[in-house]
Amino acid sequence: MKHVSYIKARDARPIVTTLLALAVIGIAVGSVYQAVRSPGSSAKIHQYFAPVYRGTDLFEYMCRGFGISVLFLTAAFIMGFFALGQPVCCFLMAARGFGIGASGTMMYALHGTKAVMGMLLFVLPKAVLSVLICVLGFREAMKASSYTLSGWTPEGFTEHRKTDFKLYCIKFFVLIILSLIISAVDAAINFVFVG
Repeated sequence: MKHVSYIKARDARPIVTTLLALAVIGIAVGSVYQAVRSPGSSAKIHQYFAPVYRGTDLFEYMCRGFGISVLFLTAAFIMGFFALGQPVCCFLMAARGFGIGASGTMMYALHGTKAVMGMLLFVLPKAVLSVLICVLGFREAMKASSYTLSGWTPEGFTEHRKTDFKLYCIKFFVLIILSLIISAVDAAINFVFVG
C-alpha cells in the first residue's frame, strides 16, 4: 500500500525578507558608491529616483522612470522560467536598492541638509513603492523559477500549469500597471514642486 502525504506550500516570508534585506544592502552600497566615487548624475545609477532637473519634460521623465521599472519587471518575468532566475532576481533587487541609495546620496551631496525634505518628498515615496512592487514581482519569479520550466515538457504542461502560467502573466501585468501609476504620480509631484 502506498502512503501519500500532504506537503504544505512553502511560506513566502523568507523570500520577502531576503529581498528586503538585499534592497537595504543595495541602498547602503549605492550610498557609499555615490559618496566615494561621486560620479555624475547618470540615469543608469540613480534609475530616476532622484528628482527631475529643471527643463526636463514631464512626460519624458514619467516614461523614463516607467521604462526602468518595466525593465526590472520584464527581467524578473523572464527569469521566472529558469532556475537561474532566483540568483538573478536577488541581484536585481540589490541593483534597485543601489539606485535608491545613489539618489539619496547624490541629493545630499548637491543640496546638503536642505535635501532631507526633498528626499522625504521625492525619493522616499517612490522608493518604497518601487521596492514593494519589485519584491512582489521578484518573489513571484523566484517561486515560479522552481516549477515553471518543468511545465514546458509535453507531460508537464497540464491544465493546472496553464492556469499557473496565466496567473503568473496577470500578476506581472498588474505590477506593470501599478508601476505606470507610480511613475505618473512621481512625475506629477516633481512637476508641481520642482517645476
